[in-house]
Amino acid sequence: MKVAVYAIALNEETFVERFMATAREADLVLVADTGSTDGTVAALERAGAVVHHITISPWRFDDARNASLALIPADVDVCITVDLDEVLSPGWRALLEAEWGEATRGRYSYAWSHHADGTPAVSFLADRIHSRRGYRWRNPCHETLYPDRIDEQYCELSLELHHWPDDSKPRSQYLPLLRVAAEEQPHDSRAAHYLGRELMFYGHWAEAITELRRHLDLPTSVWVPERAASMRFVGRCHRRLGLDDDALTWFRAATETSPDTREPWIELAQICHDQQRWHECYDAAHQALGITERPNIYINDPLAWGERGHDLASVAAWRLGLLDEALHHALIAHAMAPDDERIAENIAFYRSAAESVDEPEQRD
Repeated sequence: MKVAVYAIALNEETFVERFMATAREADLVLVADTGSTDGTVAALERAGAVVHHITISPWRFDDARNASLALIPADVDVCITVDLDEVLSPGWRALLEAEWGEATRGRYSYAWSHHADGTPAVSFLADRIHSRRGYRWRNPCHETLYPDRIDEQYCELSLELHHWPDDSKPRSQYLPLLRVAAEEQPHDSRAAHYLGRELMFYGHWAEAITELRRHLDLPTSVWVPERAASMRFVGRCHRRLGLDDDALTWFRAATETSPDTREPWIELAQICHDQQRWHECYDAAHQALGITERPNIYINDPLAWGERGHDLASVAAWRLGLLDEALHHALIAHAMAPDDERIAENIAFYRSAAESVDEPEQRD
């Protein structure tokens, strides 16, 4: 088996050493540089990568990926797409050779973000490992690998890919490219969802609502977690516009659409907390906490899987006079977020309240 790791790069000298540390397990590391002005190219070549210079104008990620794929020699069997801010788990080559079999494409765990302690925050299954022939990239942004073959066969791989981005790099090119994607594929639900989400990130609340509702109206919008995410994002936009009653309706709709995912319940619990709807807050938080299996999909929100559910349940329980429940959930929340001073103060307050309740009545 001959394996190639291929990537596109622009001014990523900082990542070269880390990238090459695991990528060099491949027979070939090929990088298509799109115009770096720092030391990226020289650093890659010193580390053993083969670097080509390409120009993509107007810029599109799919065109750049296809250009880099075209540079891979024909005798390569398996291609692995890795960006320079991503790291393959050590020993990945042996796992690939043991598990590939007759596959043409592989699924693996992709850690998109990490907690401060290095553990994955958002992870999901990715499938950017593929045969040399029979695949092309499509979509100008959030590009996706599409098969040009009818005999596609997947395998499940044990290797992992970890994303360690430079958060200082701007994402200003994403929004215009996502607009292009939606214009090119007006009936594509994925393009509509991504555009609506990006509009929300940029604070274009009204336009985001319009696009996310268009996503929900498309016949191709059938993936339940993504539909619920669009509903949650519409709710968030309404909140930013000061329309909390409308937001509440959308968060409730998200829980009805995808009742088996935590994220809608947490968002519903939060707005109910803010509106002092304590019974609904308590119930929503408990619904969220009852979902213990975290799905391996990109929709995951780390907030939903941290201390927030227990924190909301604790406050709501206190407001409902459930002191033991309030303390129970506050202690769990504190264990998950030991640096949160507010939660620590709540625990002290609950304990003080419990002591006053337990004191015997004074007798004359």
